[in-house]
Amino acid sequence: MSKEIRTVAGIGVTHPILLTRPVRLPFGWASAAVAGSRLLAVEWEEAIEALRRTSAARHPGAVTIDAEADPAGRYLLDYAAGTPVAGIENAGIAIAWERVGEFDRAVLRATAAIPYGRTTAYGEVAARAGKAGAARAAGAALSRNPWPVIIPCHRVVGARGGLVGFGKGIAAKEALLRFESATVARAAVGRAQ
Repeated sequence: MSKEIRTVAGIGVTHPILLTRPVRLPFGWASAAVAGSRLLAVEWEEAIEALRRTSAARHPGAVTIDAEADPAGRYLLDYAAGTPVAGIENAGIAIAWERVGEFDRAVLRATAAIPYGRTTAYGEVAARAGKAGAARAAGAALSRNPWPVIIPCHRVVGARGGLVGFGKGIAAKEALLRFESATVARAAVGRAQ
């Protein structure tokens, strides 16, 4: 594989961009875009053809790899299989944090800490990011999340627990949360037996 320089969202990348083969999620399809062992983005679309078009447009010339070949791809596979995935640090995923600003980074790190099968309100995420009372700003930061599913912005809900504000739509958010809830319930039944 030859080295090349590409620009991804304003950052220089001096490694080939690798794109995992699409993984079927509870709602849609996703691929991880990686360069130099760092996760650049998670491309996620409802239809596989839309994912292929989006990925080709955002990562022209990317080399396709098996999802098993990268920690982010394995995370997506485990998630799709109904495995209660650990946080990004435990999964060995290195994030290209320079893609986002300081506040967004703080919000996304707080969001990454939300356990599988749980939810947290926007206001709580803002407080954990050091900006108590900035629930709307936290929501805006989450709307710019380049790493959906892996940074689980779908686990952030309204102050009263309502499903609000999600880039892929409420149906996608609901599908992911129901999937996680069912996985947690199956695991609890298995432990009880």
